[in-house]
Amino acid sequence: MNIVSAVFLSFLPKRYRDVFTPFEVPSAGSIIGGFLELFLCLGLLIRSYDTFMNDRLAATSLLLMEKAAEKGGESAVASLGGFALIDFLFRITTIVLAVFILEGLVRVIAAIAGRETVPTLPLKILEYVQGQLSAQQKEHSMGARIRDEVTIDSSSQSLSIASCRPKQWNQLTTISHEGQFYELVQEEKATAPRPFIYQLRKKPPTAVIRGIYAYDPDEVLQGK
Repeated sequence: MNIVSAVFLSFLPKRYRDVFTPFEVPSAGSIIGGFLELFLCLGLLIRSYDTFMNDRLAATSLLLMEKAAEKGGESAVASLGGFALIDFLFRITTIVLAVFILEGLVRVIAAIAGRETVPTLPLKILEYVQGQLSAQQKEHSMGARIRDEVTIDSSSQSLSIASCRPKQWNQLTTISHEGQFYELVQEEKATAPRPFIYQLRKKPPTAVIRGIYAYDPDEVLQGK
């Protein structure tokens, strides 16, 4: 990966970065990108301040400055500049540039100290919004949430769970239900409204118990 690509990719959140490459972005790309962002926005801020103050000075009449000097002396004239500075600091342009200056500094520090690639804030917000919309669409597509259907076979010491939502279980998960420990045997697909079927068996007494999951048939109604 060349340095130009690394700098470009360092601004992207992982969701968008993975479209271009499966590899991690070198920390050098984040460092250079952060410094470029920092100094570019700092230069724009200084230029914006110079332009703003010149325009404000041009708009302030000489007569007004003379009256201020007559009433309060040099301190009164200086206060006009102070009010102008406050006005400049609360402009949208100033705030946006200041945020990006801070962001550039954070990105540089994160890359140097932790070799971490911190994306730019606007794209991170966009990624979050898209993720929320995708999650809502997925939730809607799976239909209404209903209680899990649990079938216990005492003869084979097995447990069948039919759910309207997928479970984050694997073969290393120990599922606890009504005082018994079970392990996942296989997953099956069925029709709605409970398309996710999980076949469990009772865990042998000698088996290692790790990652205990306290299962409740009503948990799906709580958004789990």
